[in-house]
Amino acid sequence: MSKIERFDMQRRVVSHMVTTSWQNIPHVSYLYEPDITTFYHEYKELTKERKKEGPQISFNTIMLRVIVEGLKSAPQLNAAISYHHKKVEGSLKIQDDINISIPWLLPDGRMITPVLLKAQTKTLNELSDAISELGEKIQNTNIDELLYRAAQDDTLAAIKRCQLGVLRRIIAAQISIHRVKGLTGKEKSEYYKIPEDKRLTARNLLSGTVTVSNIGSLYKDQKGSFGLLEIIPPQVFVIGLGAVQEKPGVYIDDKGEKTIGIRKVLPMCLAFDHRAVDFSAIVPFLKTTDQIFLKPCRIRNW
Repeated sequence: MSKIERFDMQRRVVSHMVTTSWQNIPHVSYLYEPDITTFYHEYKELTKERKKEGPQISFNTIMLRVIVEGLKSAPQLNAAISYHHKKVEGSLKIQDDINISIPWLLPDGRMITPVLLKAQTKTLNELSDAISELGEKIQNTNIDELLYRAAQDDTLAAIKRCQLGVLRRIIAAQISIHRVKGLTGKEKSEYYKIPEDKRLTARNLLSGTVTVSNIGSLYKDQKGSFGLLEIIPPQVFVIGLGAVQEKPGVYIDDKGEKTIGIRKVLPMCLAFDHRAVDFSAIVPFLKTTDQIFLKPCRIRNW
């Protein structure tokens, strides 16, 4: 017998955001497959050395730092777009801080995208600590209440930007027989006694400037790659990391000669909003990351 599963608050938020993305944003996607053999070896050596010194650095953490370095070279990708289709007017606000939205799998199978704030200011250790801190905050967070308040804040921000179409969303939410409500009464009072620095707030979801999704961390043995990802407005850039894979490739050996061998490759999908930038905007990003993967000794100074 068939069963109907109504969208919960998390599914409602996700469905609304991705629908808005595909309806309004002309996506351009580029599949980037860098050879990270040398980089990966350097990373493994670094983790061996750090076993005696302190906490380990995950591959996901070090890749976030690689991406930060790439974004420093390509500031137009770390930006917010404002665009009015009927007036054919738009602007791009280059952001000072690199705030990375990272999809996070919850114990119940749902996903949210908390934000690592000011990633450009953090060392590898600080990035690792910030990720751990997000995990601790998530444990203290009522996810439905968080999403409810974040949706409210997003709606108010849209009204302030004179996006009056959002009024239809407000009216529909009020008259729906499946209306979603926030916490009330004693339950609300008890929840908000938790200090904001101990739980996630709407700011932890709405302040992202770029999104980095790592499917490789969910399934390390998968052999595919992202072909395209949705860009969450007003962001203009999103990155999808696959799992590290072994493939045959041409490389320069110790004798300085070209040879063929088994190489480690990291599939990366880079998608950008074509209203905001052209392909040339990601070239500095690619050049920077190529250099890091080719000569990764710099990671020891991170």
